[in-house]
Amino acid sequence: MNSILCVVLFTAILLVLARPAECWGVARIPLDRCCIVMDSGQPSYVQYGVEDLAAYLAALTRHEIPVGTEPDASAKVCIAVGQEAARRVLGQAPSATELGEQGYLLKSTSKDGAQYIVAAGATPRGTKLSLAALMKLIRSEGGSAFVEGPLEVTGKPAFARRGMHFNGWPFNYPYTFRAWREEDWQRYIDILAYQGVNLFYLWPFIEIMPVPLSPEDEAYLEECRRVVEYAQRKHGMEVWIMQCTNRVAEDRCGVADPRLRPYWRPSQKDLDPGNPEQLKAILESRAALYRIINNADGVCNIDSDPGYCPGSPLSDYVKVLKGCRDLLDRHNTHGKHALLVNWMWMGWGHGSAPNETADQLQVRTIRTLKQDLPEPWALIAGNEGHLPLCKQEGVLAKTVFLPYGLIELEPAYPATNVQIDGLRAMFDRHISRYPELAGVMGNVQTPLLQFPHMFYFTSAALDGEYRNRSEKDVLLDLSGRLYPEHSELLADCYLAMKEADPDRIEPLVNRLEAIVSQGKLGEPGLFARKLFPDHGIVAQSVVMQLKFHVTQEKLLRFRNPNGDDGDLMKLMRAYCEAYLTWATAHGWHTLWGWGGIPVASDYRFPAVADKLYKALGAPAGVHTGFEQMRKALAAQYGDKAVNEGCIAQLEKAVLMAEPIESLAQKAKASASVTPDPGRYPPSAANDGNAATLYWPGALVQNNAEWLQLTWDAPQTFQTVVVRFLQHPSMPGRTIHLQREVAPGKWEDLAKAVVPNDPEAPHTTATFKLANGVTLDRIRVVNLLDLFEIEVR
Repeated sequence: MNSILCVVLFTAILLVLARPAECWGVARIPLDRCCIVMDSGQPSYVQYGVEDLAAYLAALTRHEIPVGTEPDASAKVCIAVGQEAARRVLGQAPSATELGEQGYLLKSTSKDGAQYIVAAGATPRGTKLSLAALMKLIRSEGGSAFVEGPLEVTGKPAFARRGMHFNGWPFNYPYTFRAWREEDWQRYIDILAYQGVNLFYLWPFIEIMPVPLSPEDEAYLEECRRVVEYAQRKHGMEVWIMQCTNRVAEDRCGVADPRLRPYWRPSQKDLDPGNPEQLKAILESRAALYRIINNADGVCNIDSDPGYCPGSPLSDYVKVLKGCRDLLDRHNTHGKHALLVNWMWMGWGHGSAPNETADQLQVRTIRTLKQDLPEPWALIAGNEGHLPLCKQEGVLAKTVFLPYGLIELEPAYPATNVQIDGLRAMFDRHISRYPELAGVMGNVQTPLLQFPHMFYFTSAALDGEYRNRSEKDVLLDLSGRLYPEHSELLADCYLAMKEADPDRIEPLVNRLEAIVSQGKLGEPGLFARKLFPDHGIVAQSVVMQLKFHVTQEKLLRFRNPNGDDGDLMKLMRAYCEAYLTWATAHGWHTLWGWGGIPVASDYRFPAVADKLYKALGAPAGVHTGFEQMRKALAAQYGDKAVNEGCIAQLEKAVLMAEPIESLAQKAKASASVTPDPGRYPPSAANDGNAATLYWPGALVQNNAEWLQLTWDAPQTFQTVVVRFLQHPSMPGRTIHLQREVAPGKWEDLAKAVVPNDPEAPHTTATFKLANGVTLDRIRVVNLLDLFEIEVR
């Protein structure tokens, strides 16, 4: 009996294992020899989506993918695109009642012995999104392409408008969009379309182009017009162009190419729209823009920054908007249907109404637009504080929320941001609370660096549930669309940008660097195939940034008890090499100059400077050590970059670590406020190191905050020197030196007015007492960032 049962069980197991993989629900649907069938008469953006899908599959499989209105008999799988194709295969088309205008369906099925994947929406816009969703599901392995099946996916966008705005500064190609070529714009717009972006917000910078326009300026605006057309025709995107209210250029700053022209300069002036001649100049400038970029769906006017006119009332702002409305009616191909958008930022008309708050001004603006501005018009809410105002005024359905700086601040030193939980919090706290919004939009300064934040933001705007995905899962999703063969490694490298331990970072960056240098990134993923100047740019940038990060952490964590300068200087040189490699790649310094070197602003650097000062041996030794490093690096990076970008700043920082010995070092320091005791404690003000910092908070105006020195026994002294941060608020500021005259009661012992000496390493308050005093405690009152106190 037992033997019979065993045979039955064994046979049953064999039968189960022999079942087709489809029965398990995890079968791969092969796309190597597929065809694509598309409804006739589809809009241009659906046609382009199909062409792009075919090209992607052809690149993965090395086989041409036929596209037509009827299935190819030799194809193993047919991708049916559009409502009518869905009806022929499924017997019914996707319903607008269920999916809405932009909802979509992806479904795998069999019919008449053939296998199908249906990609369709209730409208062509839904069908466009279905193609993007399908392309993100495609995987490849060994020269074959497939999707995991069976497919049964429906999607409906969380917001009707999902936008991206480019705002930033002209530094090196390809990191700044200001230097992009037309083809680059097209490629990045393709990437945005895969993410469901349907609102593209472009700033042509008419504010730096004087009228009459030069041939170079006209050519640039013509290119912008073609970029607008590309987004509209190839992806069905709505496109807005941006302008300031009243900034107008008087000259070209001696630079013919507007891509390279500097801003903001004195010759790019903010005019007064209340002056008829100046209003005319504003509108002539905007007319030049509208005549060329005449195909934009909307024009957005920011209410301030850049552009403003102190004392100008809100009525003058409306004059500009009405003038722009008339120009759009006259020049734009959409005529009276072209949208005029007001970007709520700092507001126009401060002070024109007594005791009016910023929120009250924005409410008055909305009500004025309702009353005085012809339709159609819309709003951009520039921060979350504007959202309840828009709800109160009943205009959320006309409002796109742009949480400016959420994806990336500008201006900000170029670096990939990986703080997805911060973006999630914005969605949870604000965006998800206002489902009535017309849409949401992000902004970027360095698009090729900000893939983690851009990907999460656009994914969550498209799919409300996506905002709940973990940071690691988001990065894995993204990495699979960049370099699928190395998605785990790239995701770990992104996470390493938040890691502090160099021993955990270094193996990851070494592995990725080897793959990049050997050209083994593999078949580019959906996003990487569109990257420029080559598909490896994201991986290359990650390597440079992580090497910079790991060398900085190694330097700051140096703990050699023997005080040997050799190892420390090697770490310093490795850091300089990594920093210069990254800095000369993106060229931030070409715009802003060689500002403070990043490592020197870290709260841990003074300890490193102290070690170096002692190891190298006083000022002469410090100079000799850094001069040797300068000569070694200059051959590769050039004298200017090495000296201004690294050596001069580091040498100065190390020299500031010259030990200071005075009575202050014998005292205990305390303070009225200590915002960050771990990094910037009061004790940093009397530790004998002029490079360490006590931070009392952002006190850039006169204040009553104090730092106190207390001795175990009374001390006699005649001079007190207090070294503060060099800051515009310090020259002329009165600092108070106080003594305690009764328990808890303090009075001035002396006052000192801070002199204006911008070349000095610190701003200094010096108290010279006519006669020596003997006290066991003193206070310095009216604080800014404080480096060191001397008491003699």
